[in-house]
Amino acid sequence: MILKSTPLVVTLGVNASFLAFYTGYSKAEKAYKPSLVWEVLTLKKGLNHTLVELNKQISLSGLGTLAVALLPPCEPFREELVRNAMGMLSVHSIYSTWKYYGGKNIPSLSEWWATSTIGDLMNDKSIVRGVKRASIILGVLSQGLLWGDYLKVSPETKSSLVWGSAIVTGTSHFYLMELDFKWVLQVRPFTFGIFPVCAAGALYAFKDAIKS
Repeated sequence: MILKSTPLVVTLGVNASFLAFYTGYSKAEKAYKPSLVWEVLTLKKGLNHTLVELNKQISLSGLGTLAVALLPPCEPFREELVRNAMGMLSVHSIYSTWKYYGGKNIPSLSEWWATSTIGDLMNDKSIVRGVKRASIILGVLSQGLLWGDYLKVSPETKSSLVWGSAIVTGTSHFYLMELDFKWVLQVRPFTFGIFPVCAAGALYAFKDAIKS
């Protein structure tokens, strides 16, 4: 019974951590303010504000849960944690597409056809747009890897290899999306902790893929 409930406990723990230390951090005041979490949960600033903040939180929680799932202690319930992570990341993708499609973060399809992503990356005047597009491509690839493994598109491919690749592409997506035009990573302090966790998760996944 305890083992069966562990994936849920771990998932809720990761979510609670980001809700408390990510959502609860004020960039303006550079301090933790629990009242910010209360504002989100009670819709004090409106439904739109709550959804935007929860979308950020659930994306990081999904990535964090995926990384934690691949650490050795989580091996007995790894698949359950990966599925939980997939659910959160899918919700993030659906909401982000609905909310930001046609804007600077997710350009419309007509804009994709009009200019080349590689061309943007090689042009100083459009490199920021190219980076955002590269971020989107990496995010789609990460989701595709996870769903491809879930649907057994390539049964002979080791899941650990797919999961490790999904972490690398997912983390790269997040990093590039959060860079500003000055190439400064615009994230709250607690977020920096996700990078070593993701690195460890990917390392163990690739190590498992090689030896198995």
